[in-house]
Amino acid sequence: MNEHDDTRHEKKGPDMVAYSVQSYGKDQSAWNRVGAAFSHRDGEGYDVILSAMPLDGRVTLREQRMEAYKDNRQKAESPKRGRRRDPRAR
Repeated sequence: MNEHDDTRHEKKGPDMVAYSVQSYGKDQSAWNRVGAAFSHRDGEGYDVILSAMPLDGRVTLREQRMEAYKDNRQKAESPKRGRRRDPRAR
């Protein structure tokens, strides 16, 4: 067992987020999340899981900050506010 085994089991969620980056104009770009990367237990590589394939074939990997990941998960799992419930639904 090495140092990577201990830290990997403590983490939940991806180590990196995969994006497709489209450039528009001089200084504008759109970053679309297309997947995630998880480090191997031995620390020698990553598994990349894509939910979409960029048309240009370019994938940009950025480190996932655990706090941001937790915030995003909580937002995604919380019920949407401002929506009215259908009174006919039971």
